[in-house]
Amino acid sequence: MQIFDYLKTYDLASMTQPEKAKMLSYYHYKEHGESIFTMAIISKLFLNAGFSVPHPSRLRESLVKGIKGKGKVFLPSKTRKRALEFIPAVLQEMEASMGKSWNDASTIVSDSELLDETKFCGKRGYLSSLIKQINSSYKNNCYDACAVLMRRLFEILLILSYQNFQIDDTIKSSDGNYLMLEGIVNDAKNNSKLKLSRIKKEFDSFRKVGNFSAHNITYIASPKDINDIKQEYRVMLEELYNKAGII
Repeated sequence: MQIFDYLKTYDLASMTQPEKAKMLSYYHYKEHGESIFTMAIISKLFLNAGFSVPHPSRLRESLVKGIKGKGKVFLPSKTRKRALEFIPAVLQEMEASMGKSWNDASTIVSDSELLDETKFCGKRGYLSSLIKQINSSYKNNCYDACAVLMRRLFEILLILSYQNFQIDDTIKSSDGNYLMLEGIVNDAKNNSKLKLSRIKKEFDSFRKVGNFSAHNITYIASPKDINDIKQEYRVMLEELYNKAGII
């Protein structure tokens, strides 16, 4: 888990210094496997998280003794002088409540980096998952993955639009399977029942960006490749969401 996501998910900015120390130490423990802490290490954790460095002796006292006997987090280490380690019960409680964040294989961390999740997510689960993957790929500089996923979402929305108009037989081959995306795009641009707007002129651009990333051996997508089509892509999403009867 990235530190930025951790800070945001658990709202560390609103916590007291002892609470921040507890949470930052747990993050360090999960990321690096280190369970023994000095005040120098904890101070560095504060700095790395963008927080002001606390007064070490006062913070240490709060962590070991708590405030009015409550909120104890650490015990003096038995193996390292002046160091601290989690009270076992405290660590077990944190593992039970937060440990799953490091073992979660389904949650996609995204926040409308490229596509507006407020507008386009929450309609159908598989579409929401694709949009979040697109945003996450874009955020993490995985532009080839982003381009391929954008192509896939575009293809799905075209097919859903045909299905909604009950004309999807026109984009099926003799064996009953859907045509390749190029064939679907060629039909969509001239289909009188779909009545697409001028955004259809950009359809080949959406298709080609994904094709290059999927099939060209030496091609590596750049942020410019995605940014050059993102505005038109958003317009296409809104139109095809409407044509598909999703919004």
